[in-house]
Amino acid sequence: MAMSQAIHLRDQSDVLDDFSVEVTTKDTAQLAAMSGAIPKGTIISIPFLSTESDADRIRAAKMVRQAGYVPLPHIAARRLGSESMLSAMLSALVNDAQVSRLLLVAGDADPPKGPFLDTATILRSGILEQHGISNVSIAGHPEGHPVQNAAMLTSALLEKRLIMEAANIEWSIFTQFAFASEPVLAWIGELRRLGIEVPIHIGIPGPASVRTLLKFAAVCGVSASTSVLKKYGLSITQLLSSAGPDALVNEYATGLSNAEYGDVRLHFYPFGGLHKTVDWLQEYRTRPS
Repeated sequence: MAMSQAIHLRDQSDVLDDFSVEVTTKDTAQLAAMSGAIPKGTIISIPFLSTESDADRIRAAKMVRQAGYVPLPHIAARRLGSESMLSAMLSALVNDAQVSRLLLVAGDADPPKGPFLDTATILRSGILEQHGISNVSIAGHPEGHPVQNAAMLTSALLEKRLIMEAANIEWSIFTQFAFASEPVLAWIGELRRLGIEVPIHIGIPGPASVRTLLKFAAVCGVSASTSVLKKYGLSITQLLSSAGPDALVNEYATGLSNAEYGDVRLHFYPFGGLHKTVDWLQEYRTRPS
């Protein structure tokens, strides 16, 4: 398989080409009014939150589709109680929201609530193909994982690649967010050297208060050293101040002009609220290069 063509930047705002956004179920109703900032056809990922029901997730995916976007529901393997539960949810997602792609994560239930120990267990089951799911995204961890070491993460990624390619499933990677571009670009470079050429969506923390960003960093195991935060524009002495990803996105605008990284796009986590992220996107797009 030939390496995907890199994004060649005409100006600074081109780094936003084909970006995607994560939107919680309660915020999907806002999407219909946001076509000016979020182009129709944009991938909208919907997290699998433990406080929400399958009905909530299905309704959210339907609203995303009705607003003119592409729903990417998350499925947390270890939170599924049974194969029939997964099958019923997939049937509803496909029938009600024309879902053809999913993002699979392991989930943090310990022990697992049902038969799925991890995302590979779902992929091996054949259930996705039975319901017409033709595109699967998996999670990437450029800065590591609180439980698995780097070798374990790489081994698991290569295993999932073999399963999906054998099943003729298109796939991509969505990464955890990070405050610095260097470890992310180094990680992407290593994946390309391993022959993994699929699209990679880099996690970008949307504008939010310093307190909020640090909270999510702690929960997600993201590196938030003082030096990294300073480079990002954050100060731990000003917890209530707000910061946006301007410097970080500028770094990617420069770094991704290197063809060795292949097909890489930005994926925004609106930690400070969807409207803040949308306002930032509009401002950045219209900024002089």
